Amino acid sequence: MTETPAIVLSVIKYNDTDAVVKIYTAQTGFTAFFVRGFFKGRKSRYYKATFQPGALLELIFHFKNKGQLERFKDVRILYHYKNIHQNFDKLNIVTFLREILLESLKNEQGDDKLFQFIFKKFVSLDQETLDPDFHLKFMLQLTQYLGFFPDLQTDGAYFDLQNAVFVEQIPLSPYLNKQETSLFRDFSGMIFATEKYSKLKQLDRKALIDMLLRYYSYHVSQFNTLNSVKILHQMYE
Repeated sequence: MTETPAIVLSVIKYNDTDAVVKIYTAQTGFTAFFVRGFFKGRKSRYYKATFQPGALLELIFHFKNKGQLERFKDVRILYHYKNIHQNFDKLNIVTFLREILLESLKNEQGDDKLFQFIFKKFVSLDQETLDPDFHLKFMLQLTQYLGFFPDLQTDGAYFDLQNAVFVEQIPLSPYLNKQETSLFRDFSGMIFATEKYSKLKQLDRKALIDMLLRYYSYHVSQFNTLNSVKILHQMYE
């Protein structure tokens, strides 16, 4: 029997009544569950309310780990969102981050430190005033847990996307140009600075989203295009 905190990443319709819910848990990693009666049945309303994408839950289930869909025995909400679902901009950011996690964690094993990072970030997004750079900081900080945080000890005019280092000469592997590299390095240093920093310009923010997505695509296997990027860009027009 496994009891573990978890975050809901997606809900996929299996048939007219049932669903497959993709979840990342602290103990079992990326795990897919079959939920009977999700769309029709006496517990349908409860399931829809509980398994909201982005929901933070506590799950109890027999983990068979045989490459098949798991089935939960019990579930409870670990944290009740108070603000996110009433704030359109926060909701858009949650949708974007959930897609990032869905793509990035699909081959990840259980990792309590990684889950605690995700949990604390989603709670802070709900409780605090919205930081327009929140999603950018999240993406960059997440790379520490995924194993490809940029090496800020290196120096150079170009950032080698594949090797995660700054270099003086244009590398043979994919890279950021001089202007992109300057912005990327400045932002990477900003998020760990103890003093406050000035907010990014809207054009820089949009450019950083695209750079980080390119960066992820070279380090996460089969990293797919995110549907929510266009909506996120519209927030900064």
